[in-house]
Amino acid sequence: MLQSWPKRCAVYAESLFSVPEGCVCFCDTMCLDILRHKKKVLLLLLLMAIGSIVYYLYTLKLERERDGFVTVTTSRLEHEVKELQAVFESEVIPGLGALGRPARGNWTQEQLEAIATSQRETGYNAWLSKRISPERTLYDMRHRSCKKLEYPLEKLPSVSAVITYHNEEASVLLRTLSSLRSRTPIMLLREIILVDDGSTVVNETLNDFLKIKFLNMVKHSRITTQVGLMHARVVGAEMALADVLVFLDSHVEVTKGWLEPLLDPMMRNNRTCTTPIIDTIDFDNFAYRRGKPSRGFFNWQFNYIQLPLLKEEAVAMPAPHQNPIMNGGLFAIGREWFFELGGYDKGLKIWGAEQIELSLKLWLCGGQILEVPCSRIGHLYRDGNFKIRYTDKNSNSEKKIISRNYRRVAEVWLDEFKDKLFANLPHLTVISAGNLAEQRELKKRLHCKPFQWFLDNLAQDFLHLYPIIDPGEYASGVIQSVSSPKLCLDRSDTQKRRPKLSPCSSDQVFPQPEQHWILTSRRELRSGNLCLEVRNQGLEVHLYECHGQSGNQFWSYDSKTRQVISGQMSNSRNCLEAQPDTNGLTSRACDPKNTKQKWKLGYQNDEKLLHFWDNVKTK
Repeated sequence: MLQSWPKRCAVYAESLFSVPEGCVCFCDTMCLDILRHKKKVLLLLLLMAIGSIVYYLYTLKLERERDGFVTVTTSRLEHEVKELQAVFESEVIPGLGALGRPARGNWTQEQLEAIATSQRETGYNAWLSKRISPERTLYDMRHRSCKKLEYPLEKLPSVSAVITYHNEEASVLLRTLSSLRSRTPIMLLREIILVDDGSTVVNETLNDFLKIKFLNMVKHSRITTQVGLMHARVVGAEMALADVLVFLDSHVEVTKGWLEPLLDPMMRNNRTCTTPIIDTIDFDNFAYRRGKPSRGFFNWQFNYIQLPLLKEEAVAMPAPHQNPIMNGGLFAIGREWFFELGGYDKGLKIWGAEQIELSLKLWLCGGQILEVPCSRIGHLYRDGNFKIRYTDKNSNSEKKIISRNYRRVAEVWLDEFKDKLFANLPHLTVISAGNLAEQRELKKRLHCKPFQWFLDNLAQDFLHLYPIIDPGEYASGVIQSVSSPKLCLDRSDTQKRRPKLSPCSSDQVFPQPEQHWILTSRRELRSGNLCLEVRNQGLEVHLYECHGQSGNQFWSYDSKTRQVISGQMSNSRNCLEAQPDTNGLTSRACDPKNTKQKWKLGYQNDEKLLHFWDNVKTK
């Protein structure tokens, strides 16, 4: 049966392609309207088709141009990387110092002179550093038990690594950053914040290289004038976005698995600050040497010292153990907790005592510090004879800055025990500590414990070595040569760290400071903060910071033979011997008939000397 014409016309009209003959006469109003605009619709469709073709050709052209631009840009970027790498890595000798081995070579005389110059200028072999790859490999130094531990990375917090520097050697800084990038899980390292603390020479080429080599990982900030370690670190901490701050020096190399063990204790107590084992990178050949676990402390001259682990801590190795005073250079701490503690005391200037101040705040105000043996970081230590200049000021100005820092920390945190410090460092009492109101208010607001709590809970072995009440000295004053009575032992040549013989002071009991020696209750020969110690199998005599742990700083005096004797064990003792021809000293096998081994002391406590060897192990 044929459809009605109106219905047939409507169907055909929807197709817009053909209309049956006769539709004009029989279609209804709708059909007539569609037919009336048929030509316009077809024209519109044609224009749309043409437009689509034009758009496709245009976008195809844009894509080809974009691909060409990306190729050119990538090529340019690769070219820039190669050019900048040539600046900083062109002198690299492949394999030199790999796996942390000593970097040695058959250097020419000209090269040896360049090495000597670089060490005088920086305190380490900067010439050699440029020839060691920034990506050098290291042995896995961890305890075997540490390698078996697994940490759920998805549960650990991310970190912001804060590194401050001032005039750092570029090759050393690059090695620090490269080790961080290659040995840290990417999901844990949110950013590296690099703070230039007023370097006098700005290396723009290095800045460009860092942007390309590390892309968005490194945030680089520059402070135009030097503000010092503490303030620069706070600047970096304020930029941080991660929940945990890891403060590092600019001359370190992190090792495999260094970060996870530092973060793990924080998951159980967010007021925990953690420190790694600090290994040594040799200043002369960049050999990576394993350090030992220890407990940091300070003596009554505010010098940082290291104490051995307690018996129960040694048995539990490599479990984390309490660390009374951190070294200060390398540690991890929660960002919120760091700022709740007030960061560093804003009144501390440049450097000095900052690790004591922060450590005491942590322990006394509700936190703790743990040393984590499964985390190891190598630190480049400078030559002991190199004098570090932290500012452009003269040495006396720097000493005043450090003394002021000591005074501030003592006044706020040591309570009545500050008098013990002032007795050993009387010059602190005439130095202004500045305004302490903010620090005392912080101490009150955080309900911090007294310093007596610190001694009671963390310092039992410390008080044995460094008692509050000094039991007395065995002898003091000058150490005068009997064979050359015009010459006395002198420590004034601290640059070479070797004692010498100088004309004796007129007062032999209370001589000038450089000739005032004390045979202390810890059986060390001390002058100021320095002690005599023997090296090279006991034959060389050096000056070094007193460590209070006997060993190579153990000395005795035989009042009968007048010999000054090194060594605790009876089978390994030598005697101090004068060398008047060179105004030098040495240590040789004891000979009671050798007058060069005889010495007269300014004052000796004969009664105490009779009991010198009581309760001392000699075999």
